Amino acid sequence: MNLIGRASVTDEARWRAYNLIAWKILPLLLVGYTMASLDRVNVAFAKLQMGEAIGLTAAMYGFGAGIFFIGYCLVEIPSNMILHRVGARLWLARIMIVWGILSAATALVQTPIHFYGVRFILGVAEAGFYPGALLFMTYWFPQHLRAQAISVMVLGSSFASIIGSPLSGTIMSFMDGWLGLAGWQWVFVIEGLPASILGVIVFIVLRNGPAEAGWLSPEQKALVIADLAAEKQTQTDAGIGHRFADAFRNPNIWCIVLANFCNLSTLYGIQFWLPTIIQKVGGTTVFNTGLIAAGLAVIPCVVLIVNARHSDKTRERRWHATCGFLASAVGLCIAGTFSGNAYLALSGLVLAHCGFVVASATIFSLPGTFVMGAAAAAGFALITTLGNFAGYSTPFLFGVLSDATGSFSSGFYGMGAISLVGAVAILSTPALRPGKRIAGDPTPRPQQGDAAPFAPAEG
Repeated sequence: MNLIGRASVTDEARWRAYNLIAWKILPLLLVGYTMASLDRVNVAFAKLQMGEAIGLTAAMYGFGAGIFFIGYCLVEIPSNMILHRVGARLWLARIMIVWGILSAATALVQTPIHFYGVRFILGVAEAGFYPGALLFMTYWFPQHLRAQAISVMVLGSSFASIIGSPLSGTIMSFMDGWLGLAGWQWVFVIEGLPASILGVIVFIVLRNGPAEAGWLSPEQKALVIADLAAEKQTQTDAGIGHRFADAFRNPNIWCIVLANFCNLSTLYGIQFWLPTIIQKVGGTTVFNTGLIAAGLAVIPCVVLIVNARHSDKTRERRWHATCGFLASAVGLCIAGTFSGNAYLALSGLVLAHCGFVVASATIFSLPGTFVMGAAAAAGFALITTLGNFAGYSTPFLFGVLSDATGSFSSGFYGMGAISLVGAVAILSTPALRPGKRIAGDPTPRPQQGDAAPFAPAEG
């Protein structure tokens, strides 16, 4: 199966070049982001046993789960600037090797203070992977292919639930007591160390850009480099900023910062509390909780790919992202209103998760069109840095509200309101207003009947 449809680019040579690039780099980024997302999923499942073992209340767990993002946010911008200087191959590999070791070390915590400490250090270690991977894709794919390239990596958040949820449930159910370790400890060991192994593979396989790719022919290199150079020239002619400080002066970037914060509030509220909600509302075992969470993650995967294909085909970003936020708001309100009904509450969370993936892949295709060079590195990191404060604030606030009210409803309503703020942020982005043309996209819009990038094609 080909990742890029033959009709999605201007000629056969370009189709072959971008299809080859997609197969060479996107699977590595997908697996890497899946493992990064497991750090969020596994702590949510481990909490089902770990909470009692080390004395965590709901509020303590929310604080410990969220403090990861304090460490993450402190070094995310410096991390991305280093990646821009030394190259993705070395820096992404370094991030993955260190975070895998520290994730496995979470199995050693014995008190809430230990939990807080290892989560904070893990955040420092993992910082830079997601914005670095997003920046890295701008070195390979022109703007009109980027939404679907990003969507492949974003699938990792759903894959982490599909794979990690039943895996965590199985480990906790059947490995509890092996070699003197509890089931929740095995979750961190088994799901953490593979990231370090993948980091070594990334260092061996990954290349920093088309010019270093020995697996591209000279003709393919020339085509891709020329496409990216033409896009860069168009951005330069349009006055797009390229200096570090330009990212902080661009109003479009700040609108995306707010939108991403709101979007991640939805994600982390769902990821950190979904297993607890399933078990409390449905009365299921740990193993069955994992199976249910995995099944619920399949639908957002399909929605993500369909949305990304349509967004790239139409070259429309504003309303694709806005509809994602609106879907999240509706889904969260459903979950809050019917928090005592397992079927309706979980249906609302699935809708909210679909809204998250729709908005995420769309908005992260945009920063590379607002800024370039060092400004793009700073812009991606700024967006994810401030956005990830949602990872600290949302779980903690959700836990406090849950403890105070004895219900999940108030937390869901709050997140629903935040999703509406995200929709307003996207609609307010100056470059996305009606009549504006996205800089750096010199190619004509596809005609009716053209295939979308990354659409499966026979052969």
